[in-house]
Amino acid sequence: MHCILFYKYHPLTDDKTLLETYRSATENLCIALNLKGRILIGLSNNGEGINGTLAGAKDDLDAYVDCMLGNDCCSDDPHRRDAVNTFHQISKQFFNELNAPELLLDSPNDFKWSSNSPDAALKESGDNKNNNNSNNDGDDDQWFPDLNIKIVKEIISTGGVLSNISTTETSVGYLTPREWHEEIKSLVEKKQAKSDASGDDDDVDTVLIDVRNHKECQIGAFAPGISVDPKTKTFAQFPKWVKDNAGNDVEATPANDANANISSSSAAAAAAPSSSLLNNKRILLYCTGGIRCEKASAFVRQMVPQNKGIFHLKGGIHKYLEEFGSEESQFVGKNFVFDRRGALNASDCGKESANSGNSTTAIVGKCLYCKDPYDTFSPENVCTVCREPVLVCSKCKSDLEEKQLCSGPEFHCEEHFHLASFYFTNLSGFSVDDLRKQLEELNAHLNPLLALKKKGKQRRKSLRKQINKVESFLKNLIENGPNNHSGLAATVCRHCGSSSCDKKCWGFHGGNKCLLNKLKTGSDVANDCSDLPNSKKRTRTPSNQRPSKVLKREKDLSEIQALQLCQTPSQYRSLTGLKCPPPVIRRLSSSVKGRWCGQTLRQVLTSEFGLKHERLDQLLAAGLVHINGTQQSLDTILQNGDRISRIVHWHEPPLVTPAKITVTKHSVSQLFEEGSSADSSIYVIDKPATVPIYPAGPFYANSLLSMIEAQEGLQPKSLLPCHRLDRCTSGVLLCTNTSSAASLVQRHLKGKKVKKLYLARVKGKFPTTPAEMIHTNVPDCASLGWNDDVIEISAPISVQFEDSSSDDMLKRFVSPDGKPSISRFRTLSYDQSSDLSIVAACPISGRGHQLRLHLQVIGYPIHNDVQYGGLMENEKKKQLLTMSVDAMLNASAKNLTCLREESVSSEEAESAIKMCLCCSDGRAGVETSYKDYQLLGAGQAIDLHAAQYCIDSGNEHKANFVTDLPHWAGARSNEDLQWLN
Repeated sequence: MHCILFYKYHPLTDDKTLLETYRSATENLCIALNLKGRILIGLSNNGEGINGTLAGAKDDLDAYVDCMLGNDCCSDDPHRRDAVNTFHQISKQFFNELNAPELLLDSPNDFKWSSNSPDAALKESGDNKNNNNSNNDGDDDQWFPDLNIKIVKEIISTGGVLSNISTTETSVGYLTPREWHEEIKSLVEKKQAKSDASGDDDDVDTVLIDVRNHKECQIGAFAPGISVDPKTKTFAQFPKWVKDNAGNDVEATPANDANANISSSSAAAAAAPSSSLLNNKRILLYCTGGIRCEKASAFVRQMVPQNKGIFHLKGGIHKYLEEFGSEESQFVGKNFVFDRRGALNASDCGKESANSGNSTTAIVGKCLYCKDPYDTFSPENVCTVCREPVLVCSKCKSDLEEKQLCSGPEFHCEEHFHLASFYFTNLSGFSVDDLRKQLEELNAHLNPLLALKKKGKQRRKSLRKQINKVESFLKNLIENGPNNHSGLAATVCRHCGSSSCDKKCWGFHGGNKCLLNKLKTGSDVANDCSDLPNSKKRTRTPSNQRPSKVLKREKDLSEIQALQLCQTPSQYRSLTGLKCPPPVIRRLSSSVKGRWCGQTLRQVLTSEFGLKHERLDQLLAAGLVHINGTQQSLDTILQNGDRISRIVHWHEPPLVTPAKITVTKHSVSQLFEEGSSADSSIYVIDKPATVPIYPAGPFYANSLLSMIEAQEGLQPKSLLPCHRLDRCTSGVLLCTNTSSAASLVQRHLKGKKVKKLYLARVKGKFPTTPAEMIHTNVPDCASLGWNDDVIEISAPISVQFEDSSSDDMLKRFVSPDGKPSISRFRTLSYDQSSDLSIVAACPISGRGHQLRLHLQVIGYPIHNDVQYGGLMENEKKKQLLTMSVDAMLNASAKNLTCLREESVSSEEAESAIKMCLCCSDGRAGVETSYKDYQLLGAGQAIDLHAAQYCIDSGNEHKANFVTDLPHWAGARSNEDLQWLN
């Protein structure tokens, strides 16, 4: 019995129907050759390929290898020859239709061979006491229960983060096993020499990164003590780790752990600070078979442009162990594999390897409980919270069995070890007092997470689910007694759903597919899985199709229609250019957030919405404040699931907008090679300043999306913005009409193949050389650099979160703890009479308010940007404030019949109008109810314009998006501008 691992990144197609031809041919070939396992075929024009693991007899695997190398089948068996020839014919025809080279692996070395049996690892670890079955080399179920060949978006899952990396970027930076061996050997010797000389064993020039997941790193690694373990649970988490540790040259995101984590096989090594771990270093990467390193190295190359070389092990650990035996191998421990074998020693790898049954490999793993050496994962030893495999030795497992005698042993991984005393899947062995203690501990751990907002969402969800489970079980136990758990399901395996699971259902190689088939058909044939589709049975409903989302969308559309909130820019626009819609009656509602739970209604409405106590009492007396649709006291304690609502007479502040906003429409399939659905389009909008993109704050009808949808004849809420643009900024805004097109554009915008060019008018004469810099007092955490006449500023940015009623709630500032941010600027012209300069600007990273803040830091704030040091003439400010207030009062006076939502009664509408400060107090009421910046009186339109965007979508195909330049830019045109990145 043998096994092969293989992969290749190769251009295919994003047409699933067309790709099914190739998938079906591959499946028929494997069936004819009696092979079982898994093959993933990527649904992509130029970013994926094929990834497979197959098991079978050696002659059958030889035939498959010959086939994938493009060779004629050398087998004497006519059945094998016919199967290979049939596949070749279909494959050639398929790739001819694609006008692409046929998918063939380059050499026999691209196949990784092994022959250890699944039971051997268990026998070797001594954990197979209850399994007396001899290894049957002819039984495919010892490896995989079935054959699963399917079409996927990614052949190695990253959640779409690395899907924009093309096949031309992956095959760069190879090191052969021999070259890798010498590299690691030299690295170890260098470390030892430094340690002997000074006690400092840090290698400042080279970083060795294990791209695998933490569970794989636990039982084996190259150069233990040097190899960096990012401690990821899935490969999808690796790109975030790279961003967090790439230094100041790339966009990064907050990390759970700012420092890198060293491989668990190291007891003494310490990681460098995240800001310098990867930047300007020589980087070596490795993984199991090489497939993850292909994309990982390409991504690191994008994220860390300042490097001394980025290389990865060709063929991965598996190919290395084929060439180097256990005596000279620099790999210590076992190589984790994703089938029933669990892990392989060096002697298990290779086409002619044989299972000796004995291992001399050093044990680098440790039992999570007693910390003794241990390196064998067992299918039944998984975390009861997240299903992550846990290293548990036989002794500790026996101890847990004695402690949890009634319910059976349950384990907790490193991440969830703090829950080990009160989080259990099987509750049947616990008393009422035990369950109450569990509830107390669970709630104690949940409460601190309520203030973490989105960051703690998944942890809150897990704890709440467990709390509900314990509460339900406790209630049943109290009502029915310990021996009568009516209505409660029997304890079942959380993976396969069986109450009599044999603990061999772990991972994609498990038997749950066959079990589902037996439950569905009543068949007793374990391998009869032909009736089941290749796709997973349990799929998550897309977020926009979930009942709550559908219901909210229907409610929003109903409100838009009833209140006529979707109007063209010319509607309600005066001769002065101010657009001010008439007031309407709205019911504003919000679900209670986690941080509000336990507070009174009064506390939330004052702290979160800025309403004064006296005003709240008046609104409550008028019957305009509700909880869950009913009027309640302001001292009511809010609970999870409550919904707060308030009925208001809704006035919208005016905006300055043209009668028609310039919009150009492009087909996505014509701009991007990977394309999208035929009806997907990109709308390039020339956004005016003062206009917010989304309905937010006091704006709804006066939002850009609402106006464009009406102007272009689109359905309300059909446009999806692909990026941010501040309300006060003008210029290019990209929107799409389908979620798939939005995801496509956003992937390119997040990559490094996008160019952005802004124009800004700033105060003072902007420098063209370092000598002309007047303001040199920049923060210590910021730095300046010059490249000819281009100045580059690197200054990390943080968000200043104050109370929600503060005007400065979202103001940014430079801080050492902020996110790395880089901007470039070049002087275009200077007007001496106004002392204003026109500057070209480029945000290398994509932080909010980045250009505005960086220009303030170097002493040249944007004109009219009062939030970041700019000035606005007092006369102009007074004039705009007067015009805005007059426009709102006139709109209210002309509105004889006020539209209202269906859920609002006529009596409630009358009460809302009576309580409206704008209507009762006139000009003073408007000025009290709205901030100056909402009334066009403070920085609502600044001299910053997004002039051009250029997206490189591959094969020298570029999508350019431009808008007309603003009046303050002078006589120059877009053709006069040059890119800064």
